[in-house]
Amino acid sequence: MTLRAGRRTFIKTTAMAGIAATLPVAAPAGQDAVVSAVRPGPGRKHLLVLSDDPKSHEGWIGSVQSASGQNLRVSSLKVDYQKPDDLIRVLRAQQMDILLLCLPRLTFNFGSLYDSMGDLRVPVIVLSANPELIPIDANLVASLRGNGANVRFALSREEAAELVGIVAAPRILEGRRAVLFGKPFESTTVPARNLTEDKVYRQTGVKMEYRPLAELASLYRSADETAARKEMQRWKGEATEIVNVPDETILDVCRLYVYLRAMVQREGLSAVSLDCLGFTMSPNPILPYPCLAFARLRDDGITAACEADVCGMLTSMFLERVSRKPSFMCNLMSLDAPRSKIVLSHCTSALGLEGPAAPPLPYRLHNYHNFGKGVVPEVAFPQGREVLLGAFSKDLKSFAAWPGRIQSQVKDTEKSSAGGGTPLNACANTMEVKIRDAGRFLQNVNGLHQVMVFGDYTKTVGDALYGMNVSLVGPAEFNPPA
Repeated sequence: MTLRAGRRTFIKTTAMAGIAATLPVAAPAGQDAVVSAVRPGPGRKHLLVLSDDPKSHEGWIGSVQSASGQNLRVSSLKVDYQKPDDLIRVLRAQQMDILLLCLPRLTFNFGSLYDSMGDLRVPVIVLSANPELIPIDANLVASLRGNGANVRFALSREEAAELVGIVAAPRILEGRRAVLFGKPFESTTVPARNLTEDKVYRQTGVKMEYRPLAELASLYRSADETAARKEMQRWKGEATEIVNVPDETILDVCRLYVYLRAMVQREGLSAVSLDCLGFTMSPNPILPYPCLAFARLRDDGITAACEADVCGMLTSMFLERVSRKPSFMCNLMSLDAPRSKIVLSHCTSALGLEGPAAPPLPYRLHNYHNFGKGVVPEVAFPQGREVLLGAFSKDLKSFAAWPGRIQSQVKDTEKSSAGGGTPLNACANTMEVKIRDAGRFLQNVNGLHQVMVFGDYTKTVGDALYGMNVSLVGPAEFNPPA
């Protein structure tokens, strides 16, 4: 079951507020420039409405206000769409979070307007005044997109109001907090040196904090021992089989889980991540292999992202919020373009992928990569289940979403290595997934990690991304393959 209806209702009832004010026309600027704007942030957002006849929109803005909360401030300005320099001058004088262009009823050409506007850096809504004759309006929309703007096209005031509501509502991850243990933006496997805590917050609304791995290593053994032993017995009691894993190994990672769970509750966190490959390959790791802890945290509704992957963590937070289900964060191992199939693999997975109301998936416990160390849950994934894969781009400006369907599960955790010593058992949870247009997926892949949730949420994902001013990339058909 998707959340489309709930999300739409939430948007319509909470998004719109403010005062509509008609301001004077700005003086000619006589220059072309990229528009100055601000990123959406917390609190009240500013919607700037540009039209050649603001009075004709007063009643509509009033009806929008009647369904409002306190999320939006509205300014309405009169502009001449045939005078790009004047319009750019108006935009440069404003700081807005959303731009609504109410187009004139009849025009044959917008001239150099779209070249002058450039990348507006905020969500843009273009409202056509003549939905039965839209070729010139459509050309403007396409041209704005060509210059990098994130544009939605509305053919009615109702559509425009809904789009404004999507953007005016608080961003889906607004104000959520995450702690990553490791060096700042220096994951062993997935560094993100182009990002900063400020960039992450400005684009997504997530507040990040880094802490040293050594700090966690010095604290996790202080976890409640009784709670850790109870958690160990739960894992052992529910597993269908335990393969070469001693109790002390399970108990140690349960201590880590209990400590992290308490830390998350104490500090009001939404996500946690460790640079786990920075220590799991060491002969003397400073922390337990975190796979069981992360599996349980995900089932608890807490994002637990592998390898201190910033983009993977944000993707997990986003898709878990959209779906209200835990996610499976995995490696993209291989791709078969002619069969449009991919192989995904990772050592930890939540058990509650079907959602909180469904029974957990069965699993067995196995040691990590058959190395004789650590413990991982080998989960039985349901064949034929429709899924959605997603990943933020490295600059967080786009998001690739791909529907798919689980084809088969590969269970090779018992294998050792090939003749040259290469491990054959990649990870405990390995599966083949059929997706739409695997060739296009390959050319738009956003990194080694993909995040999977059970179900189809493409409409909700698209709306939530638009509210974050993030563009959506995907296949031509946004429905799962047969």
